[in-house]
Amino acid sequence: TGISKSSDIEELHLPVFAAVNKVAEMKHTKINGVEKWSLIAVDDPTDIAVEAFRSLRTSLHFGMLDSASKTLAITGPSPEIGKSFCSANLAAVSAQAGQRVCLIDADLRRGQMRKYFGLPKSQVGLSEYLAEEKTLEEVLVPSSVSGLSTITTGTYPPNPSELLMRPMFSTLLTNLAKSFDLIIVDCPPVLAVTDPIVISKHAGMTMAVVRYGKTTQREVQAIIRDFEVAGETFSGAIFNAYEQPKRQSYDSYDYRYAYDKRS
Repeated sequence: TGISKSSDIEELHLPVFAAVNKVAEMKHTKINGVEKWSLIAVDDPTDIAVEAFRSLRTSLHFGMLDSASKTLAITGPSPEIGKSFCSANLAAVSAQAGQRVCLIDADLRRGQMRKYFGLPKSQVGLSEYLAEEKTLEEVLVPSSVSGLSTITTGTYPPNPSELLMRPMFSTLLTNLAKSFDLIIVDCPPVLAVTDPIVISKHAGMTMAVVRYGKTTQREVQAIIRDFEVAGETFSGAIFNAYEQPKRQSYDSYDYRYAYDKRS
């Protein structure tokens, strides 16, 4: 069965930085034929889940103070656990706090981050930059959130792992660090591909998204083991889509974790 409480994650020696409550079904709209997904940090800033992202923002700020890298990598064991949702909303609340933030969609196989910003499928992005077909200025897109810019996947390439291993990726992060306070890289799932491990080598912190009721302890153990074999470690976890069990009292650890920790 899937993980139902933060302590199940912490038993695996992975600290939980935030428990994000499940949000209502996301609104999907179309503008001039381009799909646009709702960014809850902007569209519903009083939602309890947004408070968790603000708490996470503060924790990460202090956690990365002494880091040599301004890059935060976000991944998880499997698809459809909300890692892009967490990446996009964390980027938004960080920008709202006055930070200059760059959000990169590094899931070069099936990334959909562009939809949070209403960008077309034809938008050039990371793959074109790494292939040296486009410059940083051509792939970096300012968003409607002040201080937040994004780099989409661009065209899905046939060799994503090889592209990410090129020196161009390290150069990209170095150049972005000159203009941004925080660089968030949304990675593909660990158990599907090796890309997140490649990316984490350039990151100051790497977070694992764990979805309530879906991600299992065995999956978390597997991604921890994969990272350790590669000489990398996770800094912590984001417990996503938490739901209050009907028979659980309202003074539960996870409910308080998500609701009371504010910044």
